[in-house]
Amino acid sequence: MIQFMFIFLILYISIIFKYILGWSKKNIKKKSNFYPTVSIVVAFRNEEENIPNLVSDLRNQIYPEDKLEFVFINDHSTDNTFDLLKRAKFKSMQLLNLNDTLQGKKHAISKGISIAKGEIILTTDGDCRLQSGWIKSMVSYFSNKEIKLVSGPVNFIEKRSFFLNFQSLEFLSLIGSGAGAILNNNAIFCNAANLAYRRQTFMDLNHHQMHSIASGDDVFLLHAIKRNYPNSIVFAKEKAAIVKTKLLNTFSAFINQRKRWTAKSIVYKDFFTIYTSYIVLLTNFLYLILLFSSVFDNNLFSYFIYFHLAKFIIDIIFFYPILCFFKRKDLLKWIFIFEFLYSIYIVLIVILSFTSKFNWKGRSYKK
Repeated sequence: MIQFMFIFLILYISIIFKYILGWSKKNIKKKSNFYPTVSIVVAFRNEEENIPNLVSDLRNQIYPEDKLEFVFINDHSTDNTFDLLKRAKFKSMQLLNLNDTLQGKKHAISKGISIAKGEIILTTDGDCRLQSGWIKSMVSYFSNKEIKLVSGPVNFIEKRSFFLNFQSLEFLSLIGSGAGAILNNNAIFCNAANLAYRRQTFMDLNHHQMHSIASGDDVFLLHAIKRNYPNSIVFAKEKAAIVKTKLLNTFSAFINQRKRWTAKSIVYKDFFTIYTSYIVLLTNFLYLILLFSSVFDNNLFSYFIYFHLAKFIIDIIFFYPILCFFKRKDLLKWIFIFEFLYSIYIVLIVILSFTSKFNWKGRSYKK
């Protein structure tokens, strides 16, 4: 049994090591004076508190105004977000309501892309904050004609507490893993809060006709492009491309979001994504088994220490450059306790994701 546990630990270390190597790679060459037409597509539902900041950030973008189009799709909001956007008055803007027969972000994004005119689609969320060079930074990678999709960095608007620090570490581990995998030419996931792709690629893949699972439009598109256009995905590892989003202030909201993210994995078809998910899950599950077993058997305690130290060291090496990039080195001191809590958390989330419903934007979903 001990040998079995350490085999999974070795597999886990090999995966994390690949992410570390990926993150260390330099970005591809690109042209800084590249200005294609861009459609910013934002699906929103009940974002009246956040949308004024987003509109302000979009107005401050350093990009030719005549090359920009803003497409906002209202997913049946019950607040004043739609009215606030009507007063935004961008030079080129489309604002529409999603049909009564459709609901959810996936349908809203697809609708937005179907009416968009830009060569490049750039998506973000209603609660995000953008830097003035965001559009230019993300779009510049498409100066390489082989590039079909650009995944961008996402971080939280900083707040400090034990729970929010845990949430930040967990989120940055996902962003870092996704970036490391992409930079190592083996993409596994991305985040629609900061994502760009060629509109024609989206249409060619008929992505708007894909399955109707509640979420995951970003990852499913990533996997489709990975299958059909090898080596055409890049990660924008630069400060100007960072998008910031809000932390979830309550534990229940955090768990609910992670249940939603995890539930979509049941329909993943990409081998490396599935393999990585199982190795990470089982390694953390075995970590817990070894921890609790060592409480009742002192002979196992030394094995747990070896297991913990090996995992802790590789995780520290993985986290350090990522936290430096996002200017969150203050989180390093939390990693030791994060190791314990994360193992409990990830096992719990997987169980809940497939045994209970989740709520999203005031709606309840089975998966």
